[in-house]
Amino acid sequence: KRRNFPFQPYDDLIIIFFGEQSLKDQLLVCFVLLQELTSPRLIKSHLPYRFLPKAMHHGEAKVIYMARNPKDLVVSYYQFHRSLRTMSYRGTFQEFCRRFMNDKLAYGSWFEHVQEFWEHRDDLNVLFLKYEDMYKVKWLSFDFFCWMFQLFQFHCPTPVFCKPLTVPLSLAGRVGLWKDVFTVSMNEKFDAVYRQKMTKSDLTFDFCL
Repeated sequence: KRRNFPFQPYDDLIIIFFGEQSLKDQLLVCFVLLQELTSPRLIKSHLPYRFLPKAMHHGEAKVIYMARNPKDLVVSYYQFHRSLRTMSYRGTFQEFCRRFMNDKLAYGSWFEHVQEFWEHRDDLNVLFLKYEDMYKVKWLSFDFFCWMFQLFQFHCPTPVFCKPLTVPLSLAGRVGLWKDVFTVSMNEKFDAVYRQKMTKSDLTFDFCL
């Protein structure tokens, strides 16, 4: 039976109060609003694993984590920053990419963020997904997400797609977008930083399909 989940983007809550209150007061208001949502709740957040509620660390909530290869991600992140009036970023992509590699953007280090969740990929309440793997499936749909949530209940060892569905994932951004933006020297620098910061991790990404 299909159910409707109350959904609230956590970050959107902060934007609502941006500029009117201190960050501490903003967060307190957000937490109150989230607590008022009925269970089960579906909450979007960009918080690192270590900043999520302790109850979640103890398995009292389920987490679906979506990771994307960092080259495509930084291009998308740049476009996102330029599109929002609250960000108003007007620098070059080269400068933005340097900030990304040096962990100088909002939400902190992507490298630390993704590795933290990767270390918890085998936790019973964590489902770690890669954008590129979902792109290969070619569609997103309500039924796909029903399948994903069903899988996340951990009582369905052999989940099956009901049928191929309707919304092409390519509309959300193709894999390999970075090749249209990166220069040769930028790509070489990025690869060097990536190897250095991911050297202790066995997490891998598809940068092209």
